[in-house]
Order: sequence, then structure tokens, then C-alpha cells
Amino acid sequence: MAYPLKQPETSSIMWAPHAWFCSYSSHLRPPLPSDSKKHAPRRNNGMILTAFSLFALREIPFSRSDFPRWQSVLAIFLIGVLVGLDPSFRAAPSGAPDQPLWLAVFLGRALTWVCFLVSVAVLRWWMKRGGRWDGHGDLFNLMAAAWLVADTLGAGLTALGVPPLLTLPLWLYSMWVAGNALAGAIPKASLGYGIAGIVIGLVPALVASGLVGVVMASLVPGGAGA
Repeated sequence: MAYPLKQPETSSIMWAPHAWFCSYSSHLRPPLPSDSKKHAPRRNNGMILTAFSLFALREIPFSRSDFPRWQSVLAIFLIGVLVGLDPSFRAAPSGAPDQPLWLAVFLGRALTWVCFLVSVAVLRWWMKRGGRWDGHGDLFNLMAAAWLVADTLGAGLTALGVPPLLTLPLWLYSMWVAGNALAGAIPKASLGYGIAGIVIGLVPALVASGLVGVVMASLVPGGAGA
């Protein structure tokens, strides 16, 4: 009885080298852009987008405030310059010459920095009460971003001569923005608690700014150099 001849299994022999080559070459190929995007850490969008998100009352985590510190310094510097351009900063009593522009701008920057630093220091203490915040996160950058849009608009409109009564709603909205930023970054803190911290920090900040203003005005009596 004749048996059919068994064909050699050439398919596995023929495809084995090809499969080994494909497997080896897959390790040698450079990673595709799509592969790197999957594992790359999320990049921070910077201070500008963070500031506009806070101005729109969006709650963002502390990680969004991990932008370079110089951006916050530049933002407070800009607000201080606009505060110094307020016409009331150069006004002097009747019969006395107005203060020079450089002095008004310098005074505006100094008062803005004092107000900002004192407010941040008070908020750091306030937000840690009751274990609401563990201290992790850049509160300095977060508050600078919360100040940027609303305070720049308020100070800019005041520098253009807009009456303070018309810019008051914008300054009040700035406090809401800052309180909402604290509530978004610190889950255990409510919006009301954040706004309360802003108000509490504003009192010593204004007192300190007033004292600095009096000292600086006494150092340059009558607007020397006008």
C-alpha cells in the first residue's frame, strides 16, 4: 500500500528568518513622534494662559503654577508701573510742584511689591489653618497669576484717568479671582474661605504699604528733582 509522501514544513523554515529580522529591526528603529508624545510629561502652558484661566474663574491645580519665577516677578513689576502712572500719585498740594514721573513709578512699584508680599505671607498662614493645605505648591506664582489680568486692567484704566468708582467692580472681581484660585488649588479650602483670606491679608498689606509710602515721601520732600 502506497502512502502519500509527507511534504516538508517549509513555511516555518522560510518565515522564521523573516520574523526574526522584523523583531530585531523593530528594536533598532528610532522612536516615532507619536511614541514620545505618549510618555512625555505634560508641559506647563506658562503664566499667561494660567492667568486667563483664573480670570475666567476656572479651577486649576497647583501644578499649573510651576512656571518660571521671573514671569511672576515681571507681572508684579508691570502692575507696579501701572499703579505708579496713576495721576493721583503725582498730584501735590496746592502751591507745591508735582512729583516727578520717575518717583511716582518707583513709589507705585514699591507699594505694589509690599502689598503683594504681605498678602502672600498672610495667605500662607491662613490656608494652612485646620490642615487645609500642606504647604506644597507655589503660592507666590499662583497669586501672581491671579493678580495679572484683573489688576493690570484695573491699574491700567486708572492710569488712563478712569475714575476709581468705575474701576471698583474690577478690583472686587480681582478678589473673587484670587479666592477662586485658592479654592481650586487647595481642595480643602472653600471659595468663601479663600476670599476671607484675601480680605484678611489686605488689611496688613494696606497698612504696610501706607507706612512705606509715608517713609518714601519724607525722603523726597516736595518732589525733589521736579
